Amino acid sequence: MTEQIDLIKLPELPIIELVDDPVQVYKEFMLIRAALQLGLFDWMDNANRATIKEISEGTGIKEEYAAAFMATLYCLDIVRRAHDEYYLSPSAKLHFVHSSSYYQGDIIIELGNESSPWYDLKTFLTHPDEKSEFYPKTKGMAAAETEQEIRGIVKNTVMVVSRWEGFKDAHTFLEMSRGHGLYAIAVCQMHPSIKATVVSTPEYETLLEKNIKSFGMEERITIIEQTAADAEYDIVLASHAFYGKCISSCVDEIAKILVQGGLFISNHWFNKPSEGTGMQGLCELELAFHMRYSTLSSQEEFEQICAQHQLDIFQTGMMRSKDGESTIHMAIKG
Repeated sequence: MTEQIDLIKLPELPIIELVDDPVQVYKEFMLIRAALQLGLFDWMDNANRATIKEISEGTGIKEEYAAAFMATLYCLDIVRRAHDEYYLSPSAKLHFVHSSSYYQGDIIIELGNESSPWYDLKTFLTHPDEKSEFYPKTKGMAAAETEQEIRGIVKNTVMVVSRWEGFKDAHTFLEMSRGHGLYAIAVCQMHPSIKATVVSTPEYETLLEKNIKSFGMEERITIIEQTAADAEYDIVLASHAFYGKCISSCVDEIAKILVQGGLFISNHWFNKPSEGTGMQGLCELELAFHMRYSTLSSQEEFEQICAQHQLDIFQTGMMRSKDGESTIHMAIKG
């Protein structure tokens, strides 16, 4: 006689989607990452249109995998199809092709690396003292952060600078940021006679030189490793530049190199209570990680430090960034 066995039955949909959805998203993420690593999108941009056989020969993807691989990209609207030929969608040409000014591929590549903070999230959550910063200083991570800042934060910050009444009469500008030089480039584009200087770091040096050359700013932008005591600037911009540093010392340095009546503009995050609602919770979590390794604990403390160094704040505002809202401070050296 055959024994009857009761099989365990998993819950009906949609409960099981709690498992399937993140797994599917992860697989799609890794597939796009592999395509970026293989240079698929750059190759397709040059080829314009190509068959599965041509894609296989041109990229090295085995032909027995290429059809299913491209079908997935097709479902994600990364590629499109006409008869037996595939071509890039407009959004893929914009964000996944290296020659585009809006390239964002390094973000996906770096996020999947073992050096990514998200790869070792449990350590940040449980033993944060074992870490010194949330985003490691690597050339790949530098490129990824730069790609995210071109989404609007650079343009919006520079627009605020350009509205300062003394902007048209300014001659010198100093960028203290992560070191990509995009703020200096944008300011030079808006002000035809201003000369800019960028404080660089080893991780950003190659990228900074590439950006300056790409925009033809070799004669107008100077790269330095640290500011000189006898330097003077009409405008000093510090955007997330105080990460892990002594704020009082940084502000003191800025006050010394800023000319009398010059503009100091700061763009930084500050601690605030978490609301923990929906996807906003993810942004708040990432911001909390950043703040763990930053000395900017409160907006009030920062404003007091500015006042102590005769930097008179005349305007504040909020700036939306990839890690939530940051605060803009504009001050005159009085």
